[in-house]
Amino acid sequence: MLANQNMTPDSQPNPYLVQKIMTASPEELISYIFEAAIKACAQEDHRRALEAVQELINSLNFEAGDISSTFYKVYSEIADHIHKREFDTALTNLMDLRKTWSQAMNIR
Repeated sequence: MLANQNMTPDSQPNPYLVQKIMTASPEELISYIFEAAIKACAQEDHRRALEAVQELINSLNFEAGDISSTFYKVYSEIADHIHKREFDTALTNLMDLRKTWSQAMNIR
């Protein structure tokens, strides 16, 4: 999904964005996915919003314990809101999660 957003109109990768992603820490990559999900919800782009939330689900490490199950439930609820076209609710939840994530990981 992120690769598709890094494409210029002539289907060439945006070198700045590719470099940004290639040099990002895992924590920054999650932050970028939150940004993509927030942008998609703000634009009411159903497909991209669901793709971004799916990427967040795919990033979970279920061997890390109960916290992953909790995040799975939260991400699933956000996906449900997106399926129901409740973009404002999904957007609010994603913005709250991104803010908390950024503070916890000390990402600006």
